[in-house]
Amino acid sequence: MMDKPWVEEKKLKEFILQNRSYNLFENKDNTVELRFSPEMPEAQAHLPNGQPVEHIMKGIKENGKIYFLSFKTVSSIGETETQLEGEDDPIMLWLQFI
Repeated sequence: MMDKPWVEEKKLKEFILQNRSYNLFENKDNTVELRFSPEMPEAQAHLPNGQPVEHIMKGIKENGKIYFLSFKTVSSIGETETQLEGEDDPIMLWLQFI
């Protein structure tokens, strides 16, 4: 088990089916990329220059769970990438609601 934020693979896939702004890309080496753009009205107010923002979470599948290793944001003002630290990394609090 890794000390990284995680979600059950099955739960995440069910969430993605209901939330079309999320896409999960799975690679042959068990790595994954979860890509999404915030579309809810409260997020729209915070978009730089009113342009879309894409979030890319990279992770790895292991024993029915997806562990997330990094969180990247790509926007009109550039990109930032954060390596996730520990299972309760505050960036990942939203995973609790899946």
